[in-house]
Amino acid sequence: MGLTISRLRVPRGLVIPRGFAVRAIIIIIVLLVITQTYLTNLKPVPIRPTARYIGTNYDELTQFEPHHDIKSFCNKLPAPRNKRGLVISDKSKADGPLKIFYWRHGSRYGWTDWDWESQTMCPIPMELQEFFDTFRTKVINKPDLVWSTGYAPCYFWKTFDGQVEDRYGSCNSKHSGYLDYTFSTNYTDFPNADIIYMDHPLHLGTKQAPYYNSQLLPPKLAHQKWVLRYGDDSIAGYPYMALPAFLHRFDLTMGSPPSMMDIPDPTYPITQDKAIELANTKPSLAFNKKTDHLISVVTSECWPWNNRNDLIDHLVKNAGAHSYGNCNNNKEVPKELKKDDLPRSFVKQTLMTKYPFGLAAEHSNCVGYVTEKIYDVLASGAIPVYFGASDIADFVPEGSYIDVKDFKDNDELVAYLKTVDRAPFYKWKEIVKKDPSKFCKSCFPAPAESAWCAIMDNVQYV
Repeated sequence: MGLTISRLRVPRGLVIPRGFAVRAIIIIIVLLVITQTYLTNLKPVPIRPTARYIGTNYDELTQFEPHHDIKSFCNKLPAPRNKRGLVISDKSKADGPLKIFYWRHGSRYGWTDWDWESQTMCPIPMELQEFFDTFRTKVINKPDLVWSTGYAPCYFWKTFDGQVEDRYGSCNSKHSGYLDYTFSTNYTDFPNADIIYMDHPLHLGTKQAPYYNSQLLPPKLAHQKWVLRYGDDSIAGYPYMALPAFLHRFDLTMGSPPSMMDIPDPTYPITQDKAIELANTKPSLAFNKKTDHLISVVTSECWPWNNRNDLIDHLVKNAGAHSYGNCNNNKEVPKELKKDDLPRSFVKQTLMTKYPFGLAAEHSNCVGYVTEKIYDVLASGAIPVYFGASDIADFVPEGSYIDVKDFKDNDELVAYLKTVDRAPFYKWKEIVKKDPSKFCKSCFPAPAESAWCAIMDNVQYV
């Protein structure tokens, strides 16, 4: 049974022609479709309420977004897994040196003149075409920049030290005795490498799961082993570095945070000689000397992932803090310390010698992220007031510092600084002078003499 429209009658005898009514209905339908399409694109498509989900996904990527709760995320790092090591099965020691390719891509590319660098191009193997295409479109993101298929700027070949030729070396390994190796940044020769060594791949992050762009990683060829080195930057800035889904791509990991690496190495390693040097440093201020300016602050980066700025502001207002850095600055660096040839560490330590306490505040409170800041305060002779990693006790002598997290609020901290006996904070020095290994649990560097020897030490021929 069909629907026939001959005439539509409305009150007062108005008659609408059949053709006009049909056209009006069509226009209304089209407008409804356009409106629905716009609203659909305006907001994320919801999960299908009628879909049938079989089982529950407990993977960390479905449970949370690491960018949204940095403090919680970077203090629940994955436990060390059983490392696979670097098992070489397609060649023997007699076949000659192992080839290490140094895959180094940081976050400095924003300052690169890509138009200039694209005037000198080098050949790339087919295996790397997808990477360079993605890098050009996603990282550089210049629509008018074109690279011919099979070529990339020779700039990439020189990102280590400007040398394209192989460098040779030899290391004593625990499994195979002395092993020879070569390493290079020669992308043309990438398929022939035995080991791909990635040093701080910091340009991979995305805001959607899986929170890193795998197309900005090289392809993993069947015979190649992957090694990751990370540790100079906080997990707060690069949370994908702590995701098991990312770490499981590698056969060996080294660096920091030490608790999640196959080969632990602190962010700022302290040698035993340095430990003795710090133990011999005299207190910055006589214990009986009073001052209205209890603490010094030297901080240059003012956009932390924690409440460091609030802490500095409170210390300036309530503890007479002198802030020499860029953040909450209220004290100028003396002219004699503004010389360009003076090391930053020397300037910081010299400024801190005038105060009983020095603020050592990291820009994130992530486990294992302990930088030079607390050691600079110790080197000045002042007592560190530390704000940062929850496991700081593993990186400095017991009883050598004051931890901000031990106080209910900043007022309680300031009251403590004004009344505390400072002498007990120097007792550790006599212990460390006798046995420098007592300085810390986790601050000493990995035993290998270089990253290359750490790699060779884990090679096993089968």
